Amino acid sequence: MSPLFAILYITVRATNKEGNMYFIPTPNSRDTAIGLVEEGVIDWETLALAALSYMSTDDVDDMLDANELSDRFMEAQ
Repeated sequence: MSPLFAILYITVRATNKEGNMYFIPTPNSRDTAIGLVEEGVIDWETLALAALSYMSTDDVDDMLDANELSDRFMEAQ
C-alpha cells in the first residue's frame, strides 16, 4: 500500500469503541461554496453567476422546476 493511499484510507475509514467500522463523511462541495460566501471571499451574486455559467440549460431548467420557479409554476400563481 502506498503512503498516500494509506493516508486517504485512514481519513475515510474509522472504527468506533465497539469495533464497528464506519465511514467519515468527506467534505461537501456545496458546503465549500457556501463557506466562500460566508467568509466574504465572494458574494451570493458571484456564486450564482458562476453556477449558472457552469450548468447546461437543461440543468438550469431542472433546477428552476425542482424549486417551483419555472414558468409552469409561475403561471399557477
